Amino acid sequence: MPQTTPVPIAAHLDRVRKLQQAMKELGLAAVLLEPGPAMVDLSGVRWGRSERTFAMIVAQTGAPAWVLPAFEENRARELIRLGDLHLWQEDEDPFALIARLLRDRGLESGRLALEDSVRFFVFDGLRRQAPRFEYVSAATALNRLPVFP
Repeated sequence: MPQTTPVPIAAHLDRVRKLQQAMKELGLAAVLLEPGPAMVDLSGVRWGRSERTFAMIVAQTGAPAWVLPAFEENRARELIRLGDLHLWQEDEDPFALIARLLRDRGLESGRLALEDSVRFFVFDGLRRQAPRFEYVSAATALNRLPVFP
């Protein structure tokens, strides 16, 4: 069975910087991704989807932010090599946490790009907590990233 060679963290950091440059050119305040191929390509993090929100948020500047259930912290720390973890408890609203993270970065409105496979309940929860954003597709920005060999 063929084995893959792990992509160095420097390559993922470069991809985040290239995404941030594309975001500036396209006028995107931030990009939100759920687990899937785009998250793997950008960060190297492979995570399964469930009814509990796990998201990566990339603003135009700074390190990515990760929002995840608190009980997944240990596993997440093993996999996530760049960015900051923000945990939510079972009785908390993960979308309120995302909205607060955006505000803490000075983002209260603008164009918030969602990766195309983001599920409706994530979009709906986020737009309820952060209604001043215009929600758009992140495809144009993500498609500018080079493909790993």
